[in-house]
Amino acid sequence: MGTELQFVQYLHQMRDYNDQHPTTKGLILLGYLERDFIRFYRAGKIEEGIQFAKKNLTRSRDLLNKLSSEEKQLQLIALVDVLAFEGIQNHAEIYEFVKLRNDYHRWLVKLPVTTERYQPLVVQIIRDFAAIAKPNALAYNAHLESTLDVMYYTNAHLHDQLSVKKVLAHVNARCNPESVRRSFSQEMHMSIRDYINAKKIQEAEHMLLATDLTIRAIAAELCFYDAADFSKRFKKETGQTPLEFRQLNTRTD
Repeated sequence: MGTELQFVQYLHQMRDYNDQHPTTKGLILLGYLERDFIRFYRAGKIEEGIQFAKKNLTRSRDLLNKLSSEEKQLQLIALVDVLAFEGIQNHAEIYEFVKLRNDYHRWLVKLPVTTERYQPLVVQIIRDFAAIAKPNALAYNAHLESTLDVMYYTNAHLHDQLSVKKVLAHVNARCNPESVRRSFSQEMHMSIRDYINAKKIQEAEHMLLATDLTIRAIAAELCFYDAADFSKRFKKETGQTPLEFRQLNTRTD
């Protein structure tokens, strides 16, 4: 892999990027590091990949320091998404990967990420996903395809008026709706309706922390019936009202 690694090539070319802002350099560097690590990951060389990541994160410490906590947080979330996607693409049983991704999303969005904390978090994320990955595990079939269709359609339309009927209308061109429902429930350990609601609430959590929109505006943006309906469903899912969630998890500098 040596000289073909994009991270190494970028390091060598860094002198040609003197006019780039340090933050831009840092984000590009971490992006290449992530992409290069995936090549180790796909080859099953987890420990070698971890050592590669640790070594080059140490080399990049000055640039890492230039990134804000939020920027480092987003890079970790991107790593989680890539590893989850790798698992979903290569495993028939995808529930564990989706659950681990969602758990990390919920946790990382609340976590101040310092430079000191970044490398241990990278290693923790890699090990957690590697622990549920199985070599040559793919058994791709029609029911997995319909489950992925439901997931991708839902994730792409979180800001629309979503219903099980609408989701099934998208998938039904190729699949029997009852088979889709049954397969999704078996694969994801939840109904399509519960998945839609969980993803809407997860998007609401992100908006509560990343924007200054009012509770009413977020409810409208995500097509809940009204603010009261949004608050009721949010509390049922998280144990907190939207306002409590925002107040307890918003960081102050």
